[in-house]
Amino acid sequence: MNNSVGFKIKKLREQKEISQEDLAFQLDVSQSYLSKIENGAIEKLDFIFMQKIAEFFKVEPQYFLDGDTIINNNIDTSNNSSVGNIGDTTINNVDEDLFKNVMQNQQQISQLMEIQNKLIEKLLNN
Repeated sequence: MNNSVGFKIKKLREQKEISQEDLAFQLDVSQSYLSKIENGAIEKLDFIFMQKIAEFFKVEPQYFLDGDTIINNNIDTSNNSSVGNIGDTTINNVDEDLFKNVMQNQQQISQLMEIQNKLIEKLLNN
């Protein structure tokens, strides 16, 4: 099974029966850019874009980092490399918490940048 981010995006899109063009519009990117992502020509994606995709498909951003993952009717069944079983105890890898923190920080940075841009615009207009 292909585990690339682009492959997972394509599978999610196909499950929702959404065209590439419609999804690209919803994500505010070009259809050709989305096609390159789905086909593996573009592999490095920024956090904000990944967050948009995760929110659109109602999946956790971690889904794109997991191992063999299958989504079926919004039920996620994974051979998740970030969760391991030891006897009856389940341990979560720090990577998942770290990723969530990075995503939250990226969102806060984006909000601060918007505020900064508005302040700069006000200063320039005075």
